[in-house]
Amino acid sequence: MSDMKVWAMIVKELKEYMLKPGSISWGLVFPLVFSLAFIARFGDIDHLIPGLLSISALFGTTSFVASSIIFERRLRTFERLLLAPVSYGEIILAKVLVGAIFGLLVSLVTLILVSHFMAYSIWSLPLVLLYLILSNLAFSALGVYISLAIANSINVMTWLNLIRLPMMFTSGAIASLTLFPRWFLVIGLLTPMTYSVDGLRYGLLYYYDVIPPLESMLALVLMFLLFMLLSIRALKRLY
Repeated sequence: MSDMKVWAMIVKELKEYMLKPGSISWGLVFPLVFSLAFIARFGDIDHLIPGLLSISALFGTTSFVASSIIFERRLRTFERLLLAPVSYGEIILAKVLVGAIFGLLVSLVTLILVSHFMAYSIWSLPLVLLYLILSNLAFSALGVYISLAIANSINVMTWLNLIRLPMMFTSGAIASLTLFPRWFLVIGLLTPMTYSVDGLRYGLLYYYDVIPPLESMLALVLMFLLFMLLSIRALKRLY
């Protein structure tokens, strides 16, 4: 019965927020345009593809969940959800899963696009899909937490961009972390995107820069669970 309630909320969210401006502009258009810009500039982009996929996942998931939560907080529709026979955990799980589904769709579109410009074939597609799923879950949970933790919902997108844009440069998505000083690596290890990039790099190209594949996998799972718990606490504080 609990699964049915979560699934019903997921279907409702997809129908209501799939075509919202925030979901389309930051969640779909930006990752694809960003990928096309690098393809046009470099042509052979094998070394950049893990980062481009992570960027697509990050912006796809967080933009979708932020759009839905901002809208619901401003219209005070969360109260109706809390009056229904659903728990805080079920609400957060539905929010995270729906964001991950949207982000996974964006990631797969990006993968199909950029794979045509790879000099080498994908080493392990199952591993790539596994890391994409884990990355989208972790990023979606992060987006839900930020969207609930910011007191004024109008400022959510501003805070998200303050977090997302630096992550593109501190995670190895654009340039390898091995090129930077050791202190810079410490910053990279604090961001979930670093583990996403290195995990996808291993699945795509059969090598990694900093984090071994199993450790990347475990880190993404732990960050997903951590942000889930933080999101539940933030929702309880709000309501």
